Amino acid sequence: MNKQVVALKLKFWQRKSKADDDMSEEDAMSAGVAEEEAPEFEMPPGHHLGLGTRLRAKWEGYDDPVEYYLLQLEIDAYADWLRKMRVWLSRPVEPELAELDLDEEIGRWPPDRIRLYDKLFDHGIMMPGGHEYALELAKPLALDETLSCLEIGARLGGVARVLADRLGVWVTALEPDGELALLGMERSVQAGVQKKVPVQAFDPLQPDFRKGYFNVVYSYGELFKIPEKSTFLQALAETLREHGQLLVTDYVLTRDLDDKELEKWAKLEDEELFPWTAQEYKSRLGELKFDIRIAKDESETHLKHIKLAWMTMLSDIQSSGLDTDMMDYLEPEMEMWMNRVKMLENGSLAFYRFYATIN
Repeated sequence: MNKQVVALKLKFWQRKSKADDDMSEEDAMSAGVAEEEAPEFEMPPGHHLGLGTRLRAKWEGYDDPVEYYLLQLEIDAYADWLRKMRVWLSRPVEPELAELDLDEEIGRWPPDRIRLYDKLFDHGIMMPGGHEYALELAKPLALDETLSCLEIGARLGGVARVLADRLGVWVTALEPDGELALLGMERSVQAGVQKKVPVQAFDPLQPDFRKGYFNVVYSYGELFKIPEKSTFLQALAETLREHGQLLVTDYVLTRDLDDKELEKWAKLEDEELFPWTAQEYKSRLGELKFDIRIAKDESETHLKHIKLAWMTMLSDIQSSGLDTDMMDYLEPEMEMWMNRVKMLENGSLAFYRFYATIN
């Protein structure tokens, strides 16, 4: 199955402020207000805009109908990919296909693995502590409908949708795993928030963030997987507006790990890892002119959230059982999370929260 996804560099999460909406172009020019250069969108070769598309774009509030058309193409691509995945999952396995690696054909995140995470943590969140902890961490940000946010490591976009629903904020949710980004965008579409909470794939080695655009950048426990972190943090600093805010929770090293220890950890995570120490974070944020307001070890709270989630899961299994298809993913996921617990408890790792502002 062809899983190649062509990422469209859309800016459909961008919106005008209320003041911009209330001021006409003529008024702005007469008042001497410099109009911000509008993003340019180009039609793919062989495509054209019909009258119906133009009218729908206007009805949906798009200034540029090409932007609306490209967004619909992307949503259609998501839907087509998911339809093909469901067909593949439902087809019988013929004897001659027995040697195929079906997990590779399906992807790393088949529906049963996703359902396991939905049961383990709050639906769509994929992080210990769930909805309430995500909201608690966000309190210092004072989020509201006037602010735009960038999330790094959004997974299925569950945190972004909770913040948008509870606090009214607009969130661009970026996820390096293309498959998770597709599935996350499907959930945003189903919830009717694809414009307010788009979930997109991105390459952390080539971050293409709009400079001076976002009020807030946040990441919940995912930056230890980001390579070239020093350069990446600079890109995050540059995408923030004046007085912008940065909120990060992450696993940090409390001692040097030898190659064998790091290799074992990475194997259980099924990803290459690039962890920093807390001091490395503090030093780099200082170099980028951030004012660090909070740098706190949250390991104890994080451990409680992990253990409670797994105790609840195992209790449910004992009382009512678990779908046998989900059981296939239970052991490797539990092993990965219990290894994190072990490393936090033996002092190899800590789970830190950083909150900083930039002038």
